[in-house]
Amino acid sequence: MEDRKLIREIQKGNKELLNVIAEKYYDDIYRFCCFQTGNPVQAYDLAQETFLKFIRMADRYQYRNLKGYLLTIARNCCIDYYRENARSIPGVDEFPEEGREDERLAGLELRECIQQAIQQLPPEQREAVVLYYYYDIKLREIAQMTQAGVSTVKSRIRQGKLKLKRWIEEEEFK
Repeated sequence: MEDRKLIREIQKGNKELLNVIAEKYYDDIYRFCCFQTGNPVQAYDLAQETFLKFIRMADRYQYRNLKGYLLTIARNCCIDYYRENARSIPGVDEFPEEGREDERLAGLELRECIQQAIQQLPPEQREAVVLYYYYDIKLREIAQMTQAGVSTVKSRIRQGKLKLKRWIEEEEFK
């Protein structure tokens, strides 16, 4: 069922459909929280909190982009988490991949390098890069989510991409 129809049905009282939304977007929200926190256990809690907040506000939700809306809630949950705990962001645990062992190991090594590089970015750049490249969110939507101008978002992505490239090149030659 299309997101718009799901929301209408939920707002009419069919609360069971909230599970459909959670199942559809849970993995994306969880991965986003993993990128933000670097901690799979904390990411699980933050993803749960994201959906709980959405459930409480579902009656007032006015459809635009449901995935973007959920990512905005997740972003705010992550920000609140860091405000409360004032922690630095550690590295992200690997997600398992399938394939031949040698290709798999090379892929894991590159993926780990990229994830470590992403964790080195300043929070605003990391967030913009992750939303743009991993979630295919449009610049305008990222600007709305982060309450920044489109040109600021473009700049954050460009600067983040340049830093990632430099960091990865430095790692290759070590």
